[in-house]
Amino acid sequence: MNSTFRLTRVLGISIDIHISWLLVAALFSLTLARTYFPGALPGLTLHTYWTAGILTTVVIFASILAHELAHSLAAIREGISIKRIVLFIFGGVAQMEMEPDRPLAELKITAAGPLTSLAIALLLGTVYYLALPPEHIFSQAVFFVARLNLIVAAFNLAPAFPLDGGRLLRSAIWHFGKNLLRATRIAVAIGSLLSFLAMGLGFLLIFFQGTIWGLWYVFLGWMIYQAGQSSYSQLVFRQTFAGIKVSEIMSANPQTVPPDLNLEQLAEQFLQHKFGAFPVFYGSSTHGLVSLHHMKEVPREKWPHTSVVSVMTPLKECIVIEPQADAAEIMMKMAAGGEGRALVMENGRLVGILSRTDMMRFMQMHMILGAE
Repeated sequence: MNSTFRLTRVLGISIDIHISWLLVAALFSLTLARTYFPGALPGLTLHTYWTAGILTTVVIFASILAHELAHSLAAIREGISIKRIVLFIFGGVAQMEMEPDRPLAELKITAAGPLTSLAIALLLGTVYYLALPPEHIFSQAVFFVARLNLIVAAFNLAPAFPLDGGRLLRSAIWHFGKNLLRATRIAVAIGSLLSFLAMGLGFLLIFFQGTIWGLWYVFLGWMIYQAGQSSYSQLVFRQTFAGIKVSEIMSANPQTVPPDLNLEQLAEQFLQHKFGAFPVFYGSSTHGLVSLHHMKEVPREKWPHTSVVSVMTPLKECIVIEPQADAAEIMMKMAAGGEGRALVMENGRLVGILSRTDMMRFMQMHMILGAE
């Protein structure tokens, strides 16, 4: 099941919504309609409160989107393409095709988001204090959005990688130390410390005050810790495979199966060769890729009557790469798409297959042999 769905496109960038954001939208609308607005302006109708709550939530959504679009536009100005923006439970993330290659570029891209949130907060705050009557529900909505954007800006500036503050810290360490990996390691370590402090505070609130808000500190701290570790692992991965070509780690001359093979015969091939997938090949043409996952989708009693060609992933839907392609870039593309394998072809001819197993084998040898 896909956990995200596309909402729209803005400036050519796909805007996707994670299902967790729908929960946050509902909670925001409920809190505003049943608590915030009735507390600030008692005596209005329930319909008025709910209308204001839902519309304010939509404006909040737009301000978070503006934060991420600011990151995206700054990245595009630095020559970095944006795959998509995903809005999820704690905000959003702009997914870049590649990381900045200079400290100054990272600083510009990172700073754009909090500065946008701060600008929205200052603009709406000024409008509220200078031009709006506080007794009107519209005024209270403006004040809430202004305050929330100020909180978003402040929270994102916390020096906990991969939050914006952590990335700003990394860019500074990277600039003076001239080493991206070391800068990331330091920023992640500081972020991990802050994450554990947040989780500790959360547990204290739960056990000594009995407040459920402590769970948010625990969950938030854990999410930041996990995100920091994941970001560091990805950087190590990219540096490990830097300059490595697909041809250096792929499995050359892979075992293939014909398209007219039935699944019962295919099962024997899996048992014999211990592979997780086979390119489907006949004559001089590659037709696609068939894996154990494809077999799992078909009831066992139908295996003798089901051919490989009817269940395989056709060639046009497979990831097809050249032997001289950059291994790190391809493996990151495979990971982003949830693909376990790619077909390696040269001039229309199948020359190998690249899998996660190939990647892990290379990394293991790299660590054991202490390769530079």
